[in-house]
Amino acid sequence: MSDQIEPVEAQIDLAPTSWPKVIGIISIAWASLGLSCLACGMTMQLAFGPSMLPPDLRDNPPPSMKFGVMQVIQTVISLVLSGILLAAGIQTMRRSVAGRTLHLLWALLSMLGLVWGLYAAWRGQQEMMVWAKDNPSNPIAQQTLKGGPVGMVIAGVMITFFAIWPVFCLIWFGAIKRTKESFGAEAVKDYI
Repeated sequence: MSDQIEPVEAQIDLAPTSWPKVIGIISIAWASLGLSCLACGMTMQLAFGPSMLPPDLRDNPPPSMKFGVMQVIQTVISLVLSGILLAAGIQTMRRSVAGRTLHLLWALLSMLGLVWGLYAAWRGQQEMMVWAKDNPSNPIAQQTLKGGPVGMVIAGVMITFFAIWPVFCLIWFGAIKRTKESFGAEAVKDYI
């Protein structure tokens, strides 16, 4: 007889890792916010835009108050990106590796979309300056011509705001959570 006691392997039912749920919820919320803002913006621009302008601006509105080609392209980009992020969030909550792929795709496209958005904003500002010089008596034109560093500060805040989540996703899914195993065990129904 042996005096050694053999270890008994206990199987412990642990809750699955919680990060997929947290990341998934944040992505779904971010995508929902994007889709809501798009819906509100489109409704305001198309349904109420012209009627909300003062009478003296209806015949010659500033470029920033027109819905042009640049705005249409930006709207389509935002719609596609929000859809990809929504799918990424759902797949991540389901602990599917497809969530990782979709987050990486979204993050890369989002950074390109941010560059496009900056270009569109710069081009819109240039058009506003031309319009302001052609309409110097207009109060909006006078404010535009005053300019100042406020536009640069706003651009910096917007870049930071719109780049935080894509940069986080690139680091998180590109360098940290790269394998199926990193998503943890399949979620038990009680923990979802």
